[in-house]
Amino acid sequence: MAARRFPNRLTLAEFFDQHLPRVISDNIIADHYLDLNGFKPVNDKHGHIGGDELLFAVGKRLRRAIRETDMVARLGRDEFAIVQIDMSNPEEAHALSWRIRDTIDQPFEIDQLSISVSASIGTAINAEPFACLSEMLDQADSELYRVKRAMKRLQLVAV
Repeated sequence: MAARRFPNRLTLAEFFDQHLPRVISDNIIADHYLDLNGFKPVNDKHGHIGGDELLFAVGKRLRRAIRETDMVARLGRDEFAIVQIDMSNPEEAHALSWRIRDTIDQPFEIDQLSISVSASIGTAINAEPFACLSEMLDQADSELYRVKRAMKRLQLVAV
């Protein structure tokens, strides 16, 4: 089961602190906070084992979507964070955000079932030399909920 574990918040913080000096040398760092839309019905219908399989598959896709120099961690339930380092401009963070959405939007094959979920993502970008992961996670989480509120308003308008 150890092969199925993902880095957690503590591991992400250690990674962030280790790579923070790169920000000081004029590089940009970003934090992406994401959660899955539609995870609860999957967990309810297919049980915790099915939900766990989906979370593992999501984590694998996220790892493939990022560079080797970045890190993805599972924060809890259906929430993940990605720390993206060594960027020369903020557009790289926005490009990763779209790549993540496209990656998660593809159906997952779990136990011969096709399961679809989507991701809501909030991104915090920082080029300051004294960035703090917890502050960036809070900023990205706030952005995530701003995005979710905007999506709900769009859904209401569409109905």
